[in-house]
Amino acid sequence: MPGPGALPFLVAGGAIATVGGVVYAVYLGEKKRNAAMQIVAQTMGFSYEEACDGDSLALLGGDLPVFQRGHSKKAKRVMRGKLADRDVTLCDYTYTTGGGKSSHTHRQTLLLFTDGARGMPDFALSPENVFHRLAEIFGYQDIDFDQYPEFSKRYLLRGEDEAGIRRVFTSEALAFLGGTTGWCVQTRGGRLAIFREGKYIEPGEVPSHAAEALRIAGVLKPAS
Repeated sequence: MPGPGALPFLVAGGAIATVGGVVYAVYLGEKKRNAAMQIVAQTMGFSYEEACDGDSLALLGGDLPVFQRGHSKKAKRVMRGKLADRDVTLCDYTYTTGGGKSSHTHRQTLLLFTDGARGMPDFALSPENVFHRLAEIFGYQDIDFDQYPEFSKRYLLRGEDEAGIRRVFTSEALAFLGGTTGWCVQTRGGRLAIFREGKYIEPGEVPSHAAEALRIAGVLKPAS
């Protein structure tokens, strides 16, 4: 039986083994996802890269808000191709906020349309929560549409050119998005990003996820 002096070493050894086990599990999970996503890319007729370097990432995202958040930014499993004749890049993207024990890594599977927002003003659409509703009382912007209460209840819509944004969100767009939940849509400088924040999309669901994102891109109209 180990003596009292051995206890700290046993605890430390157990902790190291636990961390090592977690790291190995993450490694296996990444390896499995890489293989599955490569098959998805082949099925969809897209090119595939396992990782994207910093320069390519900057060119990929431009000034889109999602690429301005946090640190330790990484794009993985980058697929490029066409959806209904639209050039699109699909990737798993992560960034980290905070540091140390309070750090949090955010994950999302992004669809990026390089010129998908041509003629549109810059805006950001995201799921609305109770904190946003409280903030509205103190003047926090949320562009609502009285005739589409489901959309206005489910989504927070912000941007400087409110009149132009209202023209982008036609009755078709508002009716469609009002029947959905959880989407984030961002435009900046003609680029368009569509994603669900906080999780990767399962490989088998990527084609249907991309199809719904394409539908969203299709109902948003350039401001005239």
